[in-house]
Amino acid sequence: MADNRGKEIFSKMTGNYISHFMSSAIMVLVFLLAVSWLSYSESDYSFRQDKFRVEIAFILTALISLGWMMSMIIGISFDLFPITHNLDAYNQTHSTHFLWINMIGQFLIVAGIFSNDLELLFEMSTIGMVLLCWGVFTIAWPSWKLHRNSKLENINCGNIALVPSLLIPFSSLIILACWVFRKHPGILEFGLGINVLVLMGTISLTLILSHFNRRLGWEIVKFGSFRPVIGIYLGLSIFHSFASMWHARGDISETIFCYSLAAPLLWGFLSTRPLKTIKNAFGALQKPHSRLIGTAQWFFLVTGVVALIPDFDSAKFTNITYVTFIFSCAVLSTWGSGIFLHQDHLHKSIHNRPALWFILVVNSIGILSLFLIGFRIDLIGDQSDLLYFFMRSFALASMIIYIFILIIRDLLFSMDTWHRIPMSYEKYIS
Repeated sequence: MADNRGKEIFSKMTGNYISHFMSSAIMVLVFLLAVSWLSYSESDYSFRQDKFRVEIAFILTALISLGWMMSMIIGISFDLFPITHNLDAYNQTHSTHFLWINMIGQFLIVAGIFSNDLELLFEMSTIGMVLLCWGVFTIAWPSWKLHRNSKLENINCGNIALVPSLLIPFSSLIILACWVFRKHPGILEFGLGINVLVLMGTISLTLILSHFNRRLGWEIVKFGSFRPVIGIYLGLSIFHSFASMWHARGDISETIFCYSLAAPLLWGFLSTRPLKTIKNAFGALQKPHSRLIGTAQWFFLVTGVVALIPDFDSAKFTNITYVTFIFSCAVLSTWGSGIFLHQDHLHKSIHNRPALWFILVVNSIGILSLFLIGFRIDLIGDQSDLLYFFMRSFALASMIIYIFILIIRDLLFSMDTWHRIPMSYEKYIS
């Protein structure tokens, strides 16, 4: 009976990740168009102006975290959670509603950016963020049911269900509230801290732990230590969010702000036991794993060090460490997890999977552009900012187009068979 029930659950939601991955790819390209327009336009809120920098940074960050990146996170959740929790909490309605609400919310914000009207931009951004939060809340209750069921049935399914069931809805609500009350000093800076470190940072750290601990069985963190690791990270990240607000109000020094930013990032790196992952990932006894997720783990260290560099120029960014973290740790861990899941569905041998060096190389080009800005290196004089913008846009566009082609090729033109049961998850439906 349990076997039949598991297979029934499996047949309903498994494979939904594909539509969410595709929507994420489409909206990344739309996002790049909006960023390009902000770089070239002469509006009051374009990148050529110094006004409204925090507001624009807040809007773009929300587009990433609650928009196209959240689409991939939800796709992974819809695909795996019903299997690992042995509960049919999600249905096609949840998937369809989230997909369309999320895309409409993003399109409204992007349309506001293209409007060249500051007041209209703020109004449409408010509506768009409400829709993005609404989409998140539509999956909050079924996600909580999964976690509650795992406790009642004593199912050892990990703790990752807490991320969509508790962290994401509450974080999105705080982000929306910060935007609504943005006229209060320091509120937007507080919201950026919540968005980048609390929301995206916790998701990234959870995906890294889930990959090495659960999918690969490396046991870098004991099962009972998972929540303390995440809890300490959350505590440090929340403290930084308040420190960011206090710094914007002039209540604390730049030094305290930088150390509060570095603390959760360095903890995120150390808590994942990098020496053990190095031992397993390199050398004569190296084990197969996702290179993207492994690189994301080490970018916790890189961004933590960047946060401590004195006088690191943020240029037009409100916080260059935030931007570096988003396009390294957050992007690589999310897309790495999505690609690895897709390959699990193809039942590709874990020993013969591509290392995806192309994605790592082009991602490094984008990160390099941020470092060149931070160290005030002008490669081509006054046109350097344009060059660095092109490097970042090329990197992000190349990565998402590559992933899009990868999935389309595997589904339509590959000799590999797509299976509804992903590799290593058979044990959850028996």
